[in-house]
Amino acid sequence: MPEFVFAADSRTLTGHGVRRTFATTDEAVSALRDDATNGAAVVGALPFHTHETPALFIPERLDADDDPPAPSPTEGIPAVTAITEDPGAEEHARRITRAVADIRRGALSKIVLSRKLTFRMSGIVDPELLLSRFLAGAAEVQGHLVDLSAAGAANRGRTLVGSSPELLVRKRGLRVESHPLAGTAPRSEDPVQDAARATELLLSAKDLDEHAFVTDEIRRILTPHCTTLEVPRKPSLTRTSYAWHLGTPIRGTLRDPATSALELAVALHPTPAVAGYPTQRAVELLEGCEASRGFYGGAVGWTGPGGDGEWRVTIRSAVVDAGGRTVFAHAGGGVVADSDPAAEVRETRTKFGPVFGALGITETRRKHNAP
Repeated sequence: MPEFVFAADSRTLTGHGVRRTFATTDEAVSALRDDATNGAAVVGALPFHTHETPALFIPERLDADDDPPAPSPTEGIPAVTAITEDPGAEEHARRITRAVADIRRGALSKIVLSRKLTFRMSGIVDPELLLSRFLAGAAEVQGHLVDLSAAGAANRGRTLVGSSPELLVRKRGLRVESHPLAGTAPRSEDPVQDAARATELLLSAKDLDEHAFVTDEIRRILTPHCTTLEVPRKPSLTRTSYAWHLGTPIRGTLRDPATSALELAVALHPTPAVAGYPTQRAVELLEGCEASRGFYGGAVGWTGPGGDGEWRVTIRSAVVDAGGRTVFAHAGGGVVADSDPAAEVRETRTKFGPVFGALGITETRRKHNAP
């Protein structure tokens, strides 16, 4: 099995073996700046909490292919025998109620609260097959697989797999792009209802406010790095297989061509889309009220020796534990002053959709055994 796969924009990078690991993001950024990678790419994943060890490494070999990995939707994944929630739906709703009260008294403006599901499997899950199933269920060909062993003993043998719709940063020469997502509505199989949900989201004052925290912060961080930066005044709709999102395509021109995609990803991460606002205050609160997120809400991607590269926010993903018989995943939502706890719980259900689909959990099973 490869140690790294990153599929996006009709191009797939596949990394085999591990030549060198990096204990910190600063070490990796410096190696790219100083060309200490000897012409190789740095690939991997960043954890949500920046003080934790990243899974960054240089592969022994990195192959590029113009075709995405072939989906294998007909191949079976072992059956899910049990699902454990942390926290359960009722406790999550209570946490949201407390967070809304904190926001209304001025403690912060937004916080992204998440839930974790642990899936016990009847057999061993093949991460490559799981990736193909994520790709088969994605609206666009976007997928990733990362061996997390470089992040230390606690992550040895674990594999991050998923299909993220959210672009944290892409760098090509002097061009830089970001496409944050914040604000969500579930899709409907009824085309009329589906269109109505999309329109409602686009007009939602609550979701527009939530989204603005994200774009304003990305503008603040990228502006010193850019000679020009285009940030649309209003978001547009982004469609995935399971949800509608508010998204804003941000584009700019870099001042310094030596600024790498990884350097920009580190500067941007975590955005208010996965943490809250003010970001540092939200992160501090999350450390006290959530179990460890690990790599959920982090970033996954690559940066080449010239600094070009792409990093996506680690959402709609799962981690296959060492041994392959346990899979866990997170989903969250942004809480603001006008948030409704019941609606926020439903949003996490929507966001778990790609994981349920990849694991082959039917709609009936979701209703009776899922949160």
